[in-house]
Amino acid sequence: MKKKLDNITKRGGEYVLDLRQIGGGREIFATLEQAQDVRDQAFADKQNNEYIARTTNPVTQDVATSFKKYIRSRQDASDEKLHRHQANLRFMFYQVPGLRKRKIMDVTTAYIEAEIIPVIFRQAHSTGLNRFNTLRQLLKYAVKNNWARTNPCREVDLPKKEIKMEGASRINRDDIKAIIANAGEYALRIKFAAYTGARVGEQIATTWDNLDLDGSAYHIRQSARHGKSSSVKTRAGIRSIPLPDHLVADLREWKIAQPLKQRAKGLVFPTTEGNLADGNNWRNRGLHPACDLAGLPRIRWHDLRHHFASVLLFETTATDAQITQFLGHTSIDFTRKIYAHWLSDPRRDEALAEMMSKAFR
Repeated sequence: MKKKLDNITKRGGEYVLDLRQIGGGREIFATLEQAQDVRDQAFADKQNNEYIARTTNPVTQDVATSFKKYIRSRQDASDEKLHRHQANLRFMFYQVPGLRKRKIMDVTTAYIEAEIIPVIFRQAHSTGLNRFNTLRQLLKYAVKNNWARTNPCREVDLPKKEIKMEGASRINRDDIKAIIANAGEYALRIKFAAYTGARVGEQIATTWDNLDLDGSAYHIRQSARHGKSSSVKTRAGIRSIPLPDHLVADLREWKIAQPLKQRAKGLVFPTTEGNLADGNNWRNRGLHPACDLAGLPRIRWHDLRHHFASVLLFETTATDAQITQFLGHTSIDFTRKIYAHWLSDPRRDEALAEMMSKAFR
């Protein structure tokens, strides 16, 4: 039985290569890879391209191992960068079937778009871009070592970011209080998130130096990522938020009661050893059990930030510009896109109309 494979025909246990279309002849090989190597060499010579032998071409996992050693050896490489690349490669090898053992020369643009892109962009768009950057760097390294002719990532059409926050539900004040009341040792963490709107990374990295308890202000300057604290990503992220009196009182009490073992790095909400906490633990061990005990649907930690936004929108006279500043958004337009369904709420419109009537009366 004959089987045609791009200029190669399988005949019994042999492979017949036909190069007559480019002026060559017919040759017989014992293995498919041998036939493919000769074919690829011939076509490369015909097109004046650099030839890459398939038989010696490494699989993607081996290239990744070499790539990580290369990153580790660079003087400008940080532990954070290495950790990020390692985590991204581990994710792709685990989630994309066959990628680990695929020849690096076969990781083409078409393959990336069909098999890898749908997997790495399943979560947040920024996470997908982060993982794609690791893939791009890996293939750039492969080109540098003559394991691939070009970097296929250059031609990949990346999915565009979609904001899907319009359906975010508003959590009322009584539900938040019920969750806090049932949160046990996690109560202050949840209360802090709901009444400051801090992102989880910002809250994890918060130190006592960031809190002006006498002035009732919270100064956000850094955020935790990959187990390390660093400056916030954007200039808009550097901001100050007023603290309500009851939260200040709770923080004063916690500052006095905080065990000495936890004070080494000055963190407000550290682990029992005084290190940066894990937001997943806060959610799984604190927030979700509290929701269950309160008889309420489980919410995300980020929903506590939405609660803070809803309070600003419905229960204060803060302007859109002030709300944008408190939330650390880069622009008013971004805030309006996220909370469009709340900004156009009739109840808020009525309240604003009443305030305007008083102002112009």
